[in-house]
Amino acid sequence: MKAVGATRGHVVRVYLVAAVIYGALALLIAVPLGAVGAYLLAGWILELVNITLTTFPIDPAALIVQAVLAVTVPLVAALVPVIGGARITAHKAISTYGLGGGFGRGLFDRVLGRIRRLPRPMVLSVRNTFRRKGRVVLTLLTLALGGAMFMMVMSVRASFDYTIDLMLSDFGGDAAIWFDKLYHVSRLVEVTESAPGVSVAEVWIRYWAPMPTSYGEDYILLLGVPSESEIMSPRIAEGRMLEPGDGHAVVMNQKIAVEQGIRVGDEIEVRFEDKEESVSWKVVGTFRNAEDGQSICLVPFDVLADEIGSPNRGRWAAVAAEEHTPDAQRQLVRDLRETYKAHGIEASYFETAGDMRAENLGGFEIVMVLLLGMAVLTAVVGGIGMASTMSINVVERRREIGVMRSTGATTFAIAAIFVAEGVLLGVLSCLFAVPISVPISRLFSDTIGDALFSLPFDFVFSLSGVGLWLGIVVVLSALASLWPALRATRVSVREALAYE
Repeated sequence: MKAVGATRGHVVRVYLVAAVIYGALALLIAVPLGAVGAYLLAGWILELVNITLTTFPIDPAALIVQAVLAVTVPLVAALVPVIGGARITAHKAISTYGLGGGFGRGLFDRVLGRIRRLPRPMVLSVRNTFRRKGRVVLTLLTLALGGAMFMMVMSVRASFDYTIDLMLSDFGGDAAIWFDKLYHVSRLVEVTESAPGVSVAEVWIRYWAPMPTSYGEDYILLLGVPSESEIMSPRIAEGRMLEPGDGHAVVMNQKIAVEQGIRVGDEIEVRFEDKEESVSWKVVGTFRNAEDGQSICLVPFDVLADEIGSPNRGRWAAVAAEEHTPDAQRQLVRDLRETYKAHGIEASYFETAGDMRAENLGGFEIVMVLLLGMAVLTAVVGGIGMASTMSINVVERRREIGVMRSTGATTFAIAAIFVAEGVLLGVLSCLFAVPISVPISRLFSDTIGDALFSLPFDFVFSLSGVGLWLGIVVVLSALASLWPALRATRVSVREALAYE
C-alpha cells in the first residue's frame, strides 16, 4: 500500500476498522451463544438446589458490556501491531517476505543455529518456531495464561480437598449415629462397641443455643464431647483443647471467633431453654471445622448435659472403626443397624465419614466448575491463536515449502515439521505457566479460604494439574497445527515457487 502512495494514517485506519468489524461480527455470534450458555448454567445451578428455572430475562447491562468489549478489546489488541506495521518501509516489507525471513541475525537465533544433533526436520521446527518472535510471544502468552488458570483451579481444588480431609480427620470417627430418644451413656457405649468392626465408641451431645453477637443474636452448635475424647482431636488454631476438670470452658470455631472478635480468655454468653439467665463460658481455644456451617463449638460433655437437664444421657454416638475404607464404613453402618435392632435401641440416622466429606465438597463443586469453565475457554482461545499463528506461518513459507518438496521432502515430513512447531510452543507455554500459576494459586486459595473458613486453605500445589495440562496443551497444540500442516502439504512445487 505504501508503494502506491498510502500514508501511515491510511494504513492504521484500514486495519483498525478491520479490527472493529471483526469485533462486531464476533459480537453477533457471542450474544446468542452467551445467552444459551447462561440459560443452561443457571438451570444446572438451580437444579442442584431443587429449583426449576421458569423464566430467563436478558440483562441489558450484560449486552452493553459485551458490545463495549467487542469494540474496545480488538482495537486495543490491534493498536500496537498496526502502528508497528504502519512504520515499516515498502522496501523492508517486500525484502523480508519469503524464504529466510531474516532469521539468524540475533544472538538467540545464532544459538539455535548451532543445534546439530537433532534430526533435520526437528532442527527446522525449532528454528522456524522462533522466526517471528513477536507472534510467538503472543501465542505463548495466551496459552500460558490458560495453563496458569487451569493449574490454579486444580490447585485450589486440591487445597480444598486437603483442608476438608484434615478437618474431617479431626473428627477421627468413621460413623455418626442419631437416636430417636435419650439413652444412658454406658448402655450406648456398651452396645455400640459390641458391634463387629468397632474400635471406639463415644456418646456426644449436640445442642443449638442462641448467642448474642455484634449484629443481634445467632445460634451456635454446642458439641459436648468427653474431655479425654479418643475420637475428637481438632487442630487448635489458638489456645488449647478441653482438659479433664474444665468447667464452663469452650473451644470455639475459628470462623465465629474471627467474625465476632473473640479471643482466647474471653467469655461468651449462651442462653438455654427454660433458663432466665444466660450462662457464661470461657474461651480456652479456637479450632477449624467445616461441619454444620462452621457453627460447632466444643464444650465438656458432662457440663453441657447438666445444663440441658440430661446428665449421663445422650442421643448421638461417634464411632471409630478398625478399618477406615469406604467399604468398611458402609459395612460398619449395616452391622450397627443390626446390633441396635437386636438390643431394642432406636437409631434414626447413620452417616459415614465419606458422606460427611461428600456433603462438604458438594457446595464447592459449583465454584470449581465455573472456574474450570473459564480455564477451558482460555485454552480454546489459545488453541485458536495457535491455529492462526501456524496458518500465517504456512502462508509466509510457501516458497520454503516448495524448495523442500523440490529437494525430495515427503508430505509426512512437511506436516511433521509444522505439527512439531505447534507442540513445541505448547510445551514451552506449559513451562511458562507453572511459575505464573504458583503465586496465583496460593493467592486464590487464601482468598477462598478466608471467605469460607475465615482462614486460608492448607495450600497444596497440584502436580497432577501440571501433568494434566501438559497432556491437554500437547494435544491441543497438535490439533491446532494439524489443519495448517495439511494445508502446507497441498502446496505444489510449481505453486510455491511461482508464489510472489
